[in-house]
Amino acid sequence: MTEKLTITGSADLLAVVPHLLGTQPTESFVVLTARAGSLGATMRVDAPAESLPLDYAQVLTTYAAHDEQATASYIIVYSDETDADGQLYPYAAHVAALTNELATARMPVRNVWLVTGTHWSEFGTDEQLPLDQITDSNANATLTYFGSATDIDFYNPALLGNRGLPVHAPEGTDADIAAACHDWAAALENPAMPDTKTARKLAAAFQHKFIRDFLMRETITTHNGSFEDVMFGKFTGRPDWNRVDHAQAVAFELMKAVPEGQRAPMLSLMGWLEWLKGHGSQADRYLKLAAEDVPAYRLAVLLRELINRGNIAAVATNAETSYKRPAI
Repeated sequence: MTEKLTITGSADLLAVVPHLLGTQPTESFVVLTARAGSLGATMRVDAPAESLPLDYAQVLTTYAAHDEQATASYIIVYSDETDADGQLYPYAAHVAALTNELATARMPVRNVWLVTGTHWSEFGTDEQLPLDQITDSNANATLTYFGSATDIDFYNPALLGNRGLPVHAPEGTDADIAAACHDWAAALENPAMPDTKTARKLAAAFQHKFIRDFLMRETITTHNGSFEDVMFGKFTGRPDWNRVDHAQAVAFELMKAVPEGQRAPMLSLMGWLEWLKGHGSQADRYLKLAAEDVPAYRLAVLLRELINRGNIAAVATNAETSYKRPAI
């Protein structure tokens, strides 16, 4: 979509959020930064559980502050919870603290909304508005028309089956690494899915931890050579996000070619790529599946710890490099 999307009201803005995130948020706080005449970054975090209001607000504001061009912000609370007194507006203390922190950071909050499973409203008001206003909005219709979808999931367990024979990892020689990187690059440059023979060969390469790390790094063409920087999302420029989307689809194809117990490397790749996009919840889902496929799979465990500590990939904190949904 090359035309600029015009947002004319609250329903339009709320309709855009699932398209930006790739999923409909639930039990979440979303902060949108704003610039002169446009939106900036979009950040989603789980709704606070035991987090103190000020601590929670300072973490979110730190993330939002990465958008150095932001001059304002919006807050959206997605929740079906009620507050301790049974009122309709949950996390009021957290919203108040976040509003203050964003104002202090020179990103004053223009508006706060609550979106539940049955209605939406201006936060703190009595009027409950129908969700149809969001789904029927001009923004949602326009984005849908141009091909944007709000619930793209590369993982469909119903398609996996369990008939594939186990594959054997290569030895990990320099020649093995070079061959695997060549085959992986070819798969990512080919819009079609790999055939079964190629899929099994690549899946075998992913079974070797050292080769797996090389393939993960080579998924991002703007890497600076350091595997540690790549893993934390520190790149020299904006990644080719179409390539990343395709990599996730190919990774699922590789899982179809091998049995349970050999899918954890590809699930870990998919989880890591979701984290780079800023989709922490979806990333954690894939990584949890990886740790179930191979109990205590180390890469999945380490990445889950990183995400659950509230870390956001560096690439996702910069509006110029962060993932933009197709057709947005």
